Amino acid sequence: MAGTFKNIRRRVWLILNTLVVLWMLVGVLCLQVPPSTFWPAGFVAFSLPGALVLNFLFLLYWVLRRSWLLVLPLSAFMLAWSYYARLVTINFGEEVPEGAKTLQVMSYNVHVFNAYDKIVEGVPQVSTDMIDWVAEHPADVFCLQEFYSRVNSLEYNNFNRIGTRYGKYKYVSTLETDKVKANLGVVIFSKYPILIGGTIHFNNSYRQSANRAAWADINVKGDTVRVYAVHLQSMSIKSEDIENTYSAIGDEASFKKESRNLARRLRSGFISRAAQVQQLLEHVQASPYPVIVCGDFNDIPFSYTYNELAKALQNAHEKAGNGVGATYNGPLPFLRIDNQFYSQGLEAYNFQTHYEMGLSDHFPISATYVLQPKATE
Repeated sequence: MAGTFKNIRRRVWLILNTLVVLWMLVGVLCLQVPPSTFWPAGFVAFSLPGALVLNFLFLLYWVLRRSWLLVLPLSAFMLAWSYYARLVTINFGEEVPEGAKTLQVMSYNVHVFNAYDKIVEGVPQVSTDMIDWVAEHPADVFCLQEFYSRVNSLEYNNFNRIGTRYGKYKYVSTLETDKVKANLGVVIFSKYPILIGGTIHFNNSYRQSANRAAWADINVKGDTVRVYAVHLQSMSIKSEDIENTYSAIGDEASFKKESRNLARRLRSGFISRAAQVQQLLEHVQASPYPVIVCGDFNDIPFSYTYNELAKALQNAHEKAGNGVGATYNGPLPFLRIDNQFYSQGLEAYNFQTHYEMGLSDHFPISATYVLQPKATE
């Protein structure tokens, strides 16, 4: 009887493990599918971390059982290794080569420096602390999304407080907003000269949207690097939306309403960002210089958006960071939606997520890039 029960249990666990592996395979396939073609693929890809974690737990289970059935989750683990690296990264902190030409880049969604956030106690002081932290950071290039500046404001004249005061060059891609004529959008500051810059207005119909990409060609001690500061379509999900969905559990009608609302917003975001990333990549691939593409992508590593970028470029967190690298400072944990990607001709070192600066709904990220010598040098 005990042997029969053991065989049944093993068969059940094997079936469950097989289903998880199939889930993984379907999830990986869905990463390749544009959400505009088949939007449910976005949700399946979004669930892929769950399959990766469960497969790893099955691997541990079969190892502890000393069963040859560990071959199934182990094979899946090895085949999906690059996706596990997106989930949790382990690097050993290589040192920057001595004498190398370097460029340190910081990217940060500054949440308009909390200028509109009246619920934050002591908003002017919170804003000042954040602005000063950015202005005094030792990075060479700053890519700031949801940037906010008002010329006639002591607290929020950020073109001056971050740029002019410290002798930085800048490329500005903002729209004028609110009654006090503030500037809102994306800005690139640089300690090195900016040769030329431009803006990608996604789909040409969003010229009055803060979602855009700015680019600047920067002269780094005689070499030119093109840097992009990107802000893709927001998820448009607020903390109260998530709280309302949780609180509706148990009330079938209310839960259906709230969950459908979340699903609609996610679907809309998947489709918008998929189109935006293709427009961005067309511009990136036409660059005559090595590129660094960084910003708030509003998509996790298990999305069509991220996957398309990862096909063309390397991710700085995966190459030079550690851990989960969560960048969203909000009610949903473990979300890495801010990233830095880079092309050949560069190598990433010392990637950091700056958890010490928690005054925005995003954490800043920075990396040091080594400019590789040209073949003729």
